[in-house]
Amino acid sequence: MDPSMNDALHDFDLMKLGFEGEQAITADLFFKYGKTYQGRQIILKEGDTGREVFLIISGKVVVTEKVQKGSYRVLNSLGPGEIFGEMAMIENAPRSATLIAATPTKLLALTPANFEKIFKSHPRWAFKILTALGKRIQTAFSQVETHFGVR
Repeated sequence: MDPSMNDALHDFDLMKLGFEGEQAITADLFFKYGKTYQGRQIILKEGDTGREVFLIISGKVVVTEKVQKGSYRVLNSLGPGEIFGEMAMIENAPRSATLIAATPTKLLALTPANFEKIFKSHPRWAFKILTALGKRIQTAFSQVETHFGVR
């Protein structure tokens, strides 16, 4: 098969995901972009480089930060339909947290180019990112308030 034809098929899958959201996730799409993690398995580590954006299909993921060697503090938990990894992609910076599968978890892992195709095909993904960022900012403020006893 012509490689450009193969890219066009992938583009169609990604555009469909952009328009239809999670309803567009098929076995074929998962075969191309899916990853499976067992409970307690590390998905990505704080400080690592990486530019993939992840969409949670099923399961639960906990967001942690290293407190000291071998010890982590849970900052947040994420579930189906939520995304993570977008900050490393946007900022081209190291991962800011360690993410661990709390339960058996299925994800779509999208490269920046793949994510851009989805993002361009449907603006609801911009809303998804803004929502994720808003939640993270709200969580950070809450943690600062708790830490400093401000209310």
